[in-house]
Amino acid sequence: MPNNPNWLRYDPDEDKSRHGVADEACCYEMQRKYGWKLIDIEETDINGLEVDCVFRGKTEFPKSFYDTQREDDDA
Repeated sequence: MPNNPNWLRYDPDEDKSRHGVADEACCYEMQRKYGWKLIDIEETDINGLEVDCVFRGKTEFPKSFYDTQREDDDA
């Protein structure tokens, strides 16, 4: 496993996921949009993003339409 905080954004020991965003408002938007439980906002400067949104549990973005369409084409 690489020693890279950008690579592993889910911590199974603490059952927390992190998503880097431009500002705190994005954290609240993700919470509303995906129903994830926001538990903290941490200041950071990973890849130019100002904060990490910290959510309870393993959070993953839904597949995009493009990814879903591509799987159908492969079948």
